[in-house]
Amino acid sequence: MGEDYPSGTGCGDVANLSRRRLLAACAAGATAGLAGCADPDVAMFVAPVPTDREIGERATTRPEADSEFAAVVGNATANGTTVRSHGEGSGPPFRTDRPVVHEGAVYDLDWTQTDRTRTRTEHVVSVTVQEDDRETDIDFTALPEIDRERLELFANRLERYDPDAGERPPPRAEFQHYYTDAEREASALVPDSDYDTIAIQGYPTSVDVRPTEVELDVYRYATAERAPSLAAFGRDLRTAHRFELTGLDASEREFFEHVIEAGSYYQGMGLGNDREEAFAGVADRLVDRPALFVEHREGEWLVSYDGKDYWVRVDFVLLEEYADRIQRVEEL
Repeated sequence: MGEDYPSGTGCGDVANLSRRRLLAACAAGATAGLAGCADPDVAMFVAPVPTDREIGERATTRPEADSEFAAVVGNATANGTTVRSHGEGSGPPFRTDRPVVHEGAVYDLDWTQTDRTRTRTEHVVSVTVQEDDRETDIDFTALPEIDRERLELFANRLERYDPDAGERPPPRAEFQHYYTDAEREASALVPDSDYDTIAIQGYPTSVDVRPTEVELDVYRYATAERAPSLAAFGRDLRTAHRFELTGLDASEREFFEHVIEAGSYYQGMGLGNDREEAFAGVADRLVDRPALFVEHREGEWLVSYDGKDYWVRVDFVLLEEYADRIQRVEEL
């Protein structure tokens, strides 16, 4: 989805986090002081969008410069382009739920699966902890960076492995990856391992590497210009899809103005539920109108309130009664 919305006060360390980053932070213990942090009932974000350009920025995605995605968008804009998927059964390699920005203009990005396929060689790396005191050829920390990255999850798992706790058999893992020419050149494991046994967290770990041929689907990308600039696109959205948030009672107005000031609102997570009724009143009015963007249980709306415009995003994490009512605009 879009970038995290700015926020002020309200939810402390989690106030400026999107739901996904919030949950990641909880998992890492960054917000351990919040009871029930891993299961918020709902997350709401409100950001002022006083200009057409700011609306356009919220409603588009901009590929990172020099990224593969940026190259695909640029080629698609020029004359169309074909791109293979990132793995068997993985679908289109690049997907977006909103228009893309290229050289200042706004485009719809479309893709279709062709009847063509391409093959490439990937490598399956299997690692197994051995229950003996065999000699090791190298320590994990001395491996090239690409190999450490690919083995990191296994190394983290092995760090927690406790044979005295009755874990049997010893940990084993297998992963399959595509290695670019540069990665193969840098790797000590692919295409042929330089080592039979690696010391990982002090455990002798055997390594087996085998190539495998993978068939990849090919997708064709094309673009169609939506607007010559972000401001022009934002102006179109303001005209066609902005609606006025009215009919709120005093408690609902106070609640929405609080979220405007804070930038975000989280319900549940041990933060208290004293604003549930006020939130429900606002949420009812939002889901009664089609959202500009919908993903899973999340919707985004462009609203006017007291003469100012705001971009509102709500993730109804556990509130299915609202999530089931979200409808997307027929045409963006």
